[in-house]
Amino acid sequence: MIRRAVAFVVTLALFALVVPETTHADEYREFVTRPGVIVPAIIVAPPQPRAVAVLFTGGRGVVGVKPDGTMRYTSNFLVASRGRFARNGIVAVVIDAPSDRRQDGLEDGFRESRYHAEDIRLLIWALRQTYDVPIWLVGTSRGSTSVANAGIRLQAAPPDGLVLTSSISQENRRGGNVLDMNLAAITAPTLVAHHLKDDCWVTPYSGAVEIESALSKTTYVALMAFDGGKQAENSCKSLSHHGFLGLRDAVVRAISAWILTN
Repeated sequence: MIRRAVAFVVTLALFALVVPETTHADEYREFVTRPGVIVPAIIVAPPQPRAVAVLFTGGRGVVGVKPDGTMRYTSNFLVASRGRFARNGIVAVVIDAPSDRRQDGLEDGFRESRYHAEDIRLLIWALRQTYDVPIWLVGTSRGSTSVANAGIRLQAAPPDGLVLTSSISQENRRGGNVLDMNLAAITAPTLVAHHLKDDCWVTPYSGAVEIESALSKTTYVALMAFDGGKQAENSCKSLSHHGFLGLRDAVVRAISAWILTN
């Protein structure tokens, strides 16, 4: 039976300041996926992991991971929140574009492709050899397109759950509209998280409502809405309501709690 829930989490900008930042170690790792292809990643693990969250950034999907554990692009909501997931008992795995897509990024329909899903399948398999805990896929903005694609295509070896945040829900020249995908094929527990005032034109809150409704075959689906925070730049960039600016501690705590109870 499908269980549905709608959770409204109303927060204030200062709430995100309650939890202090702590230092954490970023570990570099390479995952061999399709023949000749490597997916580099940064991993932040708590002492006693309770779950793994594979984090998919938006935009072109290029993070610029380096073997010394640093990254070129770190302002994205999920990339910037890797330590927050670890502090909530969840291993954070920030993945970069695969080696054959570093120039073009995850453009031209790659996020919706079987090749991308195969990379993710093999990455999940490798992580299961290391961590004996549930493995979730968490995407933001265009990263949610990657996560939905994996949820649709990986029926034989699915992840344990999906989280779609600030998802694309409008037609646009770069594609990636989650509502164009066969969401009814997803069966894994799925959380849809969105800011009520996300005014990026391709990610309105109304689209999140439609996405939740289209997930008709999942074992458990919920829509989690947030309010508050602040906006410091373009409404489609990371430092805005689209990227949960000023709310990231609260949002990650809420997502982590949902993951750990489902």
